[in-house]
Amino acid sequence: MDRLLKESRKRVAEIEERDKLNEIANAIGDRRERDLFDLLANIEARNGWETAVQFLIESAKSTYSAPVGAGGSQRRIEPLKYREVIFATFSSTGLEPVNHDTVVLLEELRSEESMVSATRAFTARVQNLAIEQFQSGDAFFFDLTSMSSSLPTDLIEMAEAINKKRMHELIIPVSREQTHLKQLWYSEYGRIALAEQGVKGNTFPLSDLDSVLSVIQLRTGHRPMTKEDDSPLEVPEVSPANAEYGNLLTMMINQDINGLGFLGSKYSLPLLSTVLDSAAVDYQQDKSNNLFRRFISCMNSHVQIRSLNSLATFERVMQLDNSRLVTPVTIALGNFYHESAASVLIELACRTRNKEVEASSITSIANIHRKCPEVEVVLDRILASECRNRGRLKRLQKKLLKTSRSQYYS
Repeated sequence: MDRLLKESRKRVAEIEERDKLNEIANAIGDRRERDLFDLLANIEARNGWETAVQFLIESAKSTYSAPVGAGGSQRRIEPLKYREVIFATFSSTGLEPVNHDTVVLLEELRSEESMVSATRAFTARVQNLAIEQFQSGDAFFFDLTSMSSSLPTDLIEMAEAINKKRMHELIIPVSREQTHLKQLWYSEYGRIALAEQGVKGNTFPLSDLDSVLSVIQLRTGHRPMTKEDDSPLEVPEVSPANAEYGNLLTMMINQDINGLGFLGSKYSLPLLSTVLDSAAVDYQQDKSNNLFRRFISCMNSHVQIRSLNSLATFERVMQLDNSRLVTPVTIALGNFYHESAASVLIELACRTRNKEVEASSITSIANIHRKCPEVEVVLDRILASECRNRGRLKRLQKKLLKTSRSQYYS
C-alpha cells in the first residue's frame, strides 16, 4: 500500500510539474509577460527560486499552443521571442543582442536567493556584456528607446555615439543607376531606415536613395555621403557579434517573411509592418491569389512574433473597406492577449456594418478574454458610449461574465 501511495504521489507531482511547465511555455509563446511574472512569483513562493529558474530553462525547448487560425496544436517557442521575453522578465529590455546564450545567462541565476536578487544579477551581467560589445564597435539591434528607462545614461550615450560615428564614417557606393546597400544595412540607422522603407536586397535604384537618406538625416542630423564605385566592398566592417541577430539581419535583407516569423523577434516588425501595408494596397489594386498569400504570410509572422507593436499595423488594415483583408486580421488579433487588442476589436465590432467582420471580431474578443479578464473592463467602458451593434456585444458581455476566472491560465 505504501509503495502504491508513493507511486501515486510521484505521478501527481510529475503531472503538476508538466502542467506548470506548459503554463510557462504558453505565457512565453503568447508574450504574456505579466502572467509569466505572476507564475514565477507563485512557483518561487511555493518551491523556491531555483525551481522557478529551472522551469524557465526547460521552457527554452518547449512547445506552446499554436495561435488560432495557424493550424496544428503545438509549436516550438520561437528562439528570439524566448530571448526577448526572458530579458523583459529580468528588466533588461533592449539589451537582447548581447553575445551570450540565453540559457547560460539563466543558469548563472541558480544560486540567487530570489527573483529580486536574480534580476539585479541579470541586469548587471548583461549591462557589462553590452559595454564590452559597444567597445568593440557593435551596437546592432540594441533598442535605445527601451533601454532609456532602465539603464545608466552613459551606457545609452555610448551606443548612440557608436551608431552616429558609423553614419559619419559611412560612404555609400553607387554605380550607374544602382545603390549598393550592404554597408548601409550593416549600420544601425541605415538598417532601420531601409526596413521602414521596405527595401529588399543589397542593391537599390539610385533614384530612390534620397528618401532613405532623408530618414537617416532626420534621426541623426547627418546625411551619409555617396561615392562612385563599380566594385564596392562586400564585407561589412562590423557585423552583429550575436549570431542569432546576424541571422535576423540576413533575413531582413532578403525579406524572408516566414523566416522572420520563425525567429519571433520584435525587431523585425518595422519591416513586416511596411510589407503588410504594401501587400494590402497591392491586393486592393490587383486581387491576385499571390498578393493575398503574401498578405496572409506577413500577417502570420506578426502573430508568431506576438508583439503589441503590431496593433497599429493591424488597426490600419481594419480601417479598410475590404472584408477579405479585414476578417483574417480580426481573427489574428484574437491571439494578442492584452486589453489593448480587445479594445481595438470591440470598437470595430461596435461600428462595422459587415456581418462577417462583426462575427470574427466577437469570436476574437471572446478568445482574448480566456487569458485576459481585463477585457470585461474595456467592454464596460466602450458599451457606455455610442455603439451601433450594442445588442450582440451585450450578449457577449453576459456570456463572458459567466466564464470562470479559473480559465485564466488555461
